[in-house]
Amino acid sequence: MHNLSGKVILITGASSGIGLATAELLASKGAKVIINYHSNVSGATEAVQRILENDGEAIAIQADVMNKEEVNTMVEQAISSFGTIDVLVNNAGGGLCPSTFMDMSEELWEETFKLNVTSVLLCSQAVLRHMIPKKSGKIINVSSAAARIGGAGESIHYASAKGAINTMTIGMSRELIDNGIIVNGVAPGMVETPFHDKFAPGDNRLERMASTVPIKRAATPMEIAEVIAFLSSDASNYMLGEIINVSGGR
Repeated sequence: MHNLSGKVILITGASSGIGLATAELLASKGAKVIINYHSNVSGATEAVQRILENDGEAIAIQADVMNKEEVNTMVEQAISSFGTIDVLVNNAGGGLCPSTFMDMSEELWEETFKLNVTSVLLCSQAVLRHMIPKKSGKIINVSSAAARIGGAGESIHYASAKGAINTMTIGMSRELIDNGIIVNGVAPGMVETPFHDKFAPGDNRLERMASTVPIKRAATPMEIAEVIAFLSSDASNYMLGEIINVSGGR
């Protein structure tokens, strides 16, 4: 199912977690994968090596997705290597640290939006400059169930940024469809990734919050990757502006 043979797919933030699982899954389905990373060289390098060992095709490209020049260079390098980009998965993002609403600094608010929202703007614009002339392409934005839940008490900044991603996904889908570009999103709930330890070190956040999910566990990164694979494939060609919740009922 979801044969991706020949498709060239750029995944941002793909050296760990959901992005890493997505890269390895899509490569196993025949896609040529570009693994973007910021600082995790070993994670990206090891992922490429595993994909190559399994007869897949992949390269890793370092770029800060909050930096326009680096994003543009990344896209040019990807196209130089594989000739095109058929699918962009805007996966890079995350929360920087917990904060209550009243303790929220402007700096934390702005940096959270820059990481989660501005990065999607920059990466999408760079890729669209190549997708629009060929009248074909897909963009998949990774949001979060936090956008619906609100993040009260510790992550309103992150939840608000992901809410913006949901709005962008709908708006982009309607504006770009006349150019042959299909835009959808996926909103994971609790997922077993390094995000939680980075966001709140020593808090056992994953275990604490997984108990609040109706299905009573966190998702694996591969369970999210499977939905991204579906959205990358021709099976989703009649879907537009959808945000697929993969949140265990939360």
